[in-house]
Amino acid sequence: MAGGAGLFPRRDIDLYAELSARVGVCVNGFMLADLGRKAWDLRKKYWQPGEGAWVAFREAVHQCHPHLPVEEKLAQDGLEFDSLYELAVYRRLKSTLPSTLKLDIHPVVKGCIFEEAAFADFKVSSTQSGKSCFIEVVGLFDRTFTAYSSTQKARKDETLRRLHRYPSSQRPILIFKDMVCDPEQVMAALRQAIAAVAEDGLRTAA
Repeated sequence: MAGGAGLFPRRDIDLYAELSARVGVCVNGFMLADLGRKAWDLRKKYWQPGEGAWVAFREAVHQCHPHLPVEEKLAQDGLEFDSLYELAVYRRLKSTLPSTLKLDIHPVVKGCIFEEAAFADFKVSSTQSGKSCFIEVVGLFDRTFTAYSSTQKARKDETLRRLHRYPSSQRPILIFKDMVCDPEQVMAALRQAIAAVAEDGLRTAA
């Protein structure tokens, strides 16, 4: 399928742009599965047929919405993120976090149960309260933690191990993939992290 905005319905192009604005990144086919019926229809039309169809569609989107790249790069601000889900949360954190709080990307987690040296996705901390809160983005599973695909089945134990490695005093806030695709849910999780490092928060700094 050749590129060109004229080959695709404008309503599909604009819907993709709307969904990307909702999530905060150029959404891929996996994200479309968590964004409702219309998004699922887009997934079936352009993602499932194969890479050629998807690339052509993304090129058409870029022609109509130049601020949306054909391919969202995981390297941003001199950092390398593991997934679009993690990148989306990073962008939310940047725009939400008060200037009085510090954001660390891929910080070391001390005292892990299963690993001597481990890294979290994010850590929010406050020098005023001396508290910090880790955040883990679970980009492979939704909140039900059900393994539908072969990839999910193969990586479920590994993911559980990652989420349970934290010392009891440093349990992270978890943001699952379906939460990333819901602005209200992801913002609620980030507000929880911010509240946890406030003066009257319950979490201690690591």
